[in-house]
Amino acid sequence: MAADETRDGVALTNLDQRLFDGAGATKRDLVDYLDAVAGRIVPVLRDRALSVMRVRPGQRPFMQKNLPKYAPDWVRSVTAWAEASQRQVTYALCDDRRTLLWFANQRGYFL
Repeated sequence: MAADETRDGVALTNLDQRLFDGAGATKRDLVDYLDAVAGRIVPVLRDRALSVMRVRPGQRPFMQKNLPKYAPDWVRSVTAWAEASQRQVTYALCDDRRTLLWFANQRGYFL
């Protein structure tokens, strides 16, 4: 398979890179796994404000609450008060396979 591809209209990039330093899995492995379980996980995630753990090579994992400004306009969101950070946060909602694939391409998994 090519290193880049498109699924459900989502451009997937750098699929053959390791998920993070020391990982035996690639970004493709994460994308393939989440795509395979989309039918089961999306109904559980639907309409829930999500925090996302992000992992990148060379960096420590970090939690992302705010939906990034570069997120596609079709990724639904909800704004709510976050008590822990004492501010309004725009959380992502994962209501469909396309959004799940977009998050997988960001090397994100849900909390």
